[in-house]
Amino acid sequence: MEASRALWPENGHHILEVRELTKTFGGLAAVKDVSFKLRKGMIKAIIGPNGAGKTTLYDLLTGIYLPDSGSVVFEGREIIGMPPHRITSLGMARTFQTIRLFPRMTVLENVMVGLHHRTRSGMLKASLKLPSERREERDMVEDALGYLDIVGLDMQASSLAGALPFGQQRLLEVARAMATGPRIMLLDEPASGLNTYETRELGEIIYGVRDKGVTVILVEHDMGLVMRISEEVLVLDYGEIIAEGTPDEIRNDPRVIEAYLGAELT
Repeated sequence: MEASRALWPENGHHILEVRELTKTFGGLAAVKDVSFKLRKGMIKAIIGPNGAGKTTLYDLLTGIYLPDSGSVVFEGREIIGMPPHRITSLGMARTFQTIRLFPRMTVLENVMVGLHHRTRSGMLKASLKLPSERREERDMVEDALGYLDIVGLDMQASSLAGALPFGQQRLLEVARAMATGPRIMLLDEPASGLNTYETRELGEIIYGVRDKGVTVILVEHDMGLVMRISEEVLVLDYGEIIAEGTPDEIRNDPRVIEAYLGAELT
């Protein structure tokens, strides 16, 4: 089914505020004075040519890199300086350009990995297989199957993750990120390597993620997907924001057209 635009809240709460974020490597600014706000319940795309600073921005938001300066406020809390696992536990999940699954674990087990930081059973209970631990494990299986159902992989639960086709491995990463219980999900090139049909299905899945109450940030090169599902688009070039607005505004912005040197934006 073709993804179609849904209605987003007009004046929702800002779940994320990025203020004057800057990161340099060897004197070169990968991200320079980047500021934007993310409204709760929206899908916002970040686009730009190769080397524009998109992945570095994600690394700053998720605690992989420390910025030289700037602020990231998530749900009213400054998260600069927090380690990545702490930021994840607060409710920010991420997928990566390069697939990072456990290929020799099953599809179900990969999703259950994402659930572990939400469990209550300690090592002693787990080793003794106490009733409370067994109940929690059953609940984890049920929850994991629910996330697999969102991305259409529930029938593949017992398959090895490494045996899945490339497109399904990308969807499994989305399911595992969902399992961490995010408030925000950062998707990094989720349509990379997907065919036209898989990309269209991905659009529906991202809508499904949003409909579960998760705010979505999308770094993506597939302009068809970006323009179809995003409410707002932010454009980076050489680490700086050159445009921000609705898909229609971005599509017709001369600065964006120049940055892409005539690349397809429709």
